[in-house]
Order: sequence, then structure tokens, then C-alpha cells
Amino acid sequence: MIMDIDSNAPASTTGGGAGSEQHYGKAPRRQTATGRVTPYDPVRDKAAALENDEGTVFDTPANAFKVGGNSDVREIATIIVTACQAPGDLPTLLTIGQQSINQAVKGMAVAATELRQFGELTFQPAFRHTNRTKPLIAFYLARQRGGARIDNGEVVELTATATQKITALAGAIAGKVRELKRTHLVAIGPDAVTNAVLAIGNARLYLENDKMDIKITPEFVKLEKNKQQMSAIRFNIVPERI
Repeated sequence: MIMDIDSNAPASTTGGGAGSEQHYGKAPRRQTATGRVTPYDPVRDKAAALENDEGTVFDTPANAFKVGGNSDVREIATIIVTACQAPGDLPTLLTIGQQSINQAVKGMAVAATELRQFGELTFQPAFRHTNRTKPLIAFYLARQRGGARIDNGEVVELTATATQKITALAGAIAGKVRELKRTHLVAIGPDAVTNAVLAIGNARLYLENDKMDIKITPEFVKLEKNKQQMSAIRFNIVPERI
């Protein structure tokens, strides 16, 4: 079932009538038997899919809700926190567009702050379109308690901007993760946040041949820019072996 928390935008479906399948966006990710969410649906090239002029459409992930550009950040956070305090799988956040992605990330950052005493809230972005620069993303959430880190403790900070090349930033992220550095990615504004998320998704693909993956914990930070204090999102990138 898709739950829509943007009152100005109805949930998108294809098909109709009894027994029809709901679809939303492109190429949702699917979890493996080990619980890991892969960057694309692993059977996307074999699946019986619908075709349109934008690309291939696949089934909507279970337990998903749509985040719109006008969705309330506090409401998103409340849904996440409530789900984390209950048994069962956490919801998947479905987004389309820069503002939608920005609201989802801010909602996750608020929820992560509230849940910090119980452990880390992490996400992995999933491409929902075969074009990996399109802002159609599913955010898969997970609870994570402490645990042994595989990074070497050295901290490096990267910056996402509204105009940079996504693949170049993705390569930089993947390079730091391969070096087992504790990588932080900072972004200010919806366009930069979206580029950060798309770069993280591409970095995950770059790391697959290295048998590595990453999970992300977002948080709010204050930065000084042009002698002014500005709010930013910091993506704390956690490497893991696969």
C-alpha cells in the first residue's frame, strides 16, 4: 500500500480495477535474502515490466509512502520514529524531484536525531529510473545499533553543490570509502542535497565490484558561508563489507 503524505499530490498508480498492480516511479530496489538492498532490482532486466517513454516501470516496494515537495518534515519524522519503535520492517520513502528528496532527507535527519539514544537510523538510496541522474529515488531505512566499524577513523569531508557533476562526486565518495576513510558529505539547499543523494547512489554501484557498500545517517549542521551561519545537511557515510 502507498501512503501519501503530500495532500497536494495524489499517489501515482498505473493500471486499474480489481487485482491491478500499483506502480510508482522507476526501478525500485529489492532486498536480497541477506537483507541487503541492492542499487537496482537484481532481476530488472528479466522482469515482466511495463514500458513507456520515460523508461521501465517496476512494482512499488512494500510498506512505502510518498513524500511530496510540500510534505511536512515533522510528519515524515513522526512516521519514521513510530515505525522504528514498533516491530516489523521500516517504511520506504518514495520521492520525485529535488524538493521531494530534500523534504525526505530533512525528515530522516529529524528522526535520526530523535532516535539517537536507541541507535543509528540509516538509509540507502535506490534508483527508480534507469537514468541515474534523474531525481526519482526510493529511500530504504534501517535501524543500526553500534557495531564494529570498518573505517580507519580518519575523517574526510566532501561538499555537494547544486551545479557539480554527479558522477565526479560519486567517484570521490567511492574512492574515500575504498580507503576506509570516515566520509562526511555536506550539502546546502534542495539542489545540492539531491546531487548528494544521486552521487551516493552512484557510489554504491561503483563499490559493488569491491564487495563494499555504504549506509547513510543524515544530520543537521551549521556552516559559515559568506560570513553567515547557514543550515546544512551532513550525510555521514558508513562503509560495510558485502
